[in-house]
Amino acid sequence: MNSLKSEITEEYIERIYNPISEDLFIRYSDKLEGQSFYHTHNGYELYCLVDGTVNYYIDQQCYRIVPGTIIGISPGEYHRVEILDNKVYKRFVINISSRYLDTHSTPHTNLAECFQKRSCNKPNIVVLTQKQTEELLELYNSLLDLKFKTGYGQDVTTSSYVLLLLVKVNLFFSNNEDIPIPNVMPPLVNRAIGYINEHLLESFSLEELSEELFYNGTYISRKFKSITGLSIQQYILRKRIYLAQNHLSAGKSVTESCILSGFSDYPNFSKAFKKYVGLSPKQYQLKILE
Repeated sequence: MNSLKSEITEEYIERIYNPISEDLFIRYSDKLEGQSFYHTHNGYELYCLVDGTVNYYIDQQCYRIVPGTIIGISPGEYHRVEILDNKVYKRFVINISSRYLDTHSTPHTNLAECFQKRSCNKPNIVVLTQKQTEELLELYNSLLDLKFKTGYGQDVTTSSYVLLLLVKVNLFFSNNEDIPIPNVMPPLVNRAIGYINEHLLESFSLEELSEELFYNGTYISRKFKSITGLSIQQYILRKRIYLAQNHLSAGKSVTESCILSGFSDYPNFSKAFKKYVGLSPKQYQLKILE
């Protein structure tokens, strides 16, 4: 039987989770960089497509987006970009920590709303008008200019622009008409991810997945990797480790976190966690709780 139990995979284990060490990280690029496979972050991500046409994958969904599209990604949401025209691709990305959003939000203004408030359980996507796009790009360009300056007031000015940008983005999300964007994710991969998420804490075989989806197991594996960039085993392992991180952050014991995350073998869990996160489960918990 071809088991899908989590295993340590040297090639991917340190790359699927892309931690953002700063409270605020701003970048602009005119080429694809970073992970071309499913990955997640420990903070929020605000993605704005400036030019080009791409498929943007978010968990079980895939959306073909056009310039002027903004996407809000929450911590733990797996995503990747597929460029459809290699000649043109420009985008702005801002990564923001939960701490930054909590610190600057008020009882009247929740800056994380554009990431957290969902409609019909869909990812947060909005297509801006030309005027709205120009407003946003002006702020983005100002932030980019500030990034390369170190003089007096640079940090305060940067934060002011970011807060203004977040207010605008939240207003865009709340006021814009909800334009339906078709989900173009291949149905087989959609169903495979759904099944894995539903049975994440269980051990199941490729044969069982094949019987559930009515497709040959080898074909499912090949199709899954062509879309996510990961094998099914790699995807399961990362989801379980991320779940364990949440349990440890909530104060649960290491043993309890191991069991609640679907690991039946503690030595394997501890080894995978340290290899992937960089700390042992206990060290990670102490660092987080401090």
